Amino acid sequence: MSAATWRTSVGQRLAAFVSAPSSPQPLGVLRMGVAALLLIQAWSLSESLPELLGDRGWVPWSVSEAMASPAVPRVDAVVAALAPLGISQVAGIQALAFAYVVALLGLLLGLHTRLSAVVAWILHTVLLNSISFFSYGVETFAHISLFYCAVMPVGAAFSLDARAGRTSVVHSALATLSLRVLQVHLCLIYLSTGLEKLLGPVWRDGTAIWEVLMQPQYGQFDFAWLAAVPWLVKLATWGTLVVEGGYAFCVWPRRTRGLWVALTLGMHLGIAVMMGLWMFSAMMAVLTFAAFGWPLVAESMVTRVRAAVLLPFHSGSAR
Repeated sequence: MSAATWRTSVGQRLAAFVSAPSSPQPLGVLRMGVAALLLIQAWSLSESLPELLGDRGWVPWSVSEAMASPAVPRVDAVVAALAPLGISQVAGIQALAFAYVVALLGLLLGLHTRLSAVVAWILHTVLLNSISFFSYGVETFAHISLFYCAVMPVGAAFSLDARAGRTSVVHSALATLSLRVLQVHLCLIYLSTGLEKLLGPVWRDGTAIWEVLMQPQYGQFDFAWLAAVPWLVKLATWGTLVVEGGYAFCVWPRRTRGLWVALTLGMHLGIAVMMGLWMFSAMMAVLTFAAFGWPLVAESMVTRVRAAVLLPFHSGSAR
């Protein structure tokens, strides 16, 4: 094969990889999973709104303002804008939270999906800039996911918009490109995380998991018994490095994709149970399942349906 032919072949495969029409279902799974998790988070924090967002809450506005981005609005700006209408600070915060929940419900159901996603992303931006002191990894990934929901065709599957005919449900190049962006982004995240861990001596010597579980804010149970089985700690530590470091390489091939999705989901389940980081683990699990897991599930379902449909014909032919 000549160099020109090889370049043409590679170019055609790359073009097909990012633009060959595919199902929007993985994006629909992403939309529903992200919206459902953020609704659960909003419900869990609903009774703490004054403490989280109020001027006399856990972090006064005078303190949180110094940690916020000056280019992004904050809750205090929204409250100040509503004050001339006779709306109190508490009512303004509740109205902002209510609008956020309504937008998330619209996103979950796929009702005016694009508008719901944009509104949810904007309000999440305002809320995140107001409570940056309390935010951690889950907020970052939630913000990224909402942005993806705002720009990707996430309403083209499993949505009221699709049922009402407001959006096309056919396979499209845009769905493929969107899915590839999500997949590549996840690979970069896990690869960089794995490499960063590998640079840490406690990860290389296999004691990182022990040190994490011994911290009171993370240890959900008494894991002191692990001191008697150090090999188990090393196995968990090095296993985490393998899963994260191998993600970008093993989640693409068909032979190892299912295994790596299962290992990744299992790793996040372990993080949730042992460290109590349920929202973070669930968010990362949703992203991996939507990007790589759902295509496998959908393919398996199609194969089973075809087998069930064709089985009577094969049985009749045999007779």
